[in-house]
Amino acid sequence: DQARLLKEVREQMAEGDLPDWEEGSSAAAAASGEIALASMFTAIASGTAIDVAGTRNAGARIADAVEAHGITNWLKTVRQHHEGTYQHCLLVTGVAVDFGLSLGVPKADIERLYTAAMFHDVGKAMIPLNLLDKPSRLDPEERAVIETHPVIGYDALRDNEQISAEVLDAVRHHHEYLDGSGYPDALCDESLSDMVRVLTISDIFAALIEARPYKATLSREDAYTILAGMNGKLEKPLVNAFRDVALTR
Repeated sequence: DQARLLKEVREQMAEGDLPDWEEGSSAAAAASGEIALASMFTAIASGTAIDVAGTRNAGARIADAVEAHGITNWLKTVRQHHEGTYQHCLLVTGVAVDFGLSLGVPKADIERLYTAAMFHDVGKAMIPLNLLDKPSRLDPEERAVIETHPVIGYDALRDNEQISAEVLDAVRHHHEYLDGSGYPDALCDESLSDMVRVLTISDIFAALIEARPYKATLSREDAYTILAGMNGKLEKPLVNAFRDVALTR
């Protein structure tokens, strides 16, 4: 299915069937991101080489679009035109970039953020689509299968010399919490890097506001209220700093 989607998108682009997006627009960046994600997921599922440079380039285009047009424009664009895991990865990338921009982090750190965000859920390439796209809540056994994706992604990327140790760490640990209640390694406070802390907040927020078949899409206000209530799990000063991204940027 991943290979089919990638082929269809490329054919549509070649035939001019997709909209004539303005270069630098959020729509153009989102299309570039979806193609990169489809290519990456196909490579993981088939055991072929990943186009790391292409994925990083797509992340850079997303960062440029978010910086130029704002996070609200990005969220609206992605939720209108993209679905499922790809929608989630695109949302996380845009949110993480805007979070980094709001914190005033250097450009090199923005680059690391969008690279980690683009790769963070690559392990889902090996999770059955009937679970990823299930139109109802997962049962405990299904949830356990979904929760294998960080390790799958880490194992798929760890021998790739183009993937930094910092990105690998983010791929494996973006579902860890400060209180040790996360997965897959039940890490605690001092074991979690700054990138993981930022990415985890961005990941949760994106999951809450994305469109899913079995639940209503939460408003940014309601999603932030849930984030702010996760006491002990997320770094409170970072959650407080994220308020600007969630509500006003």
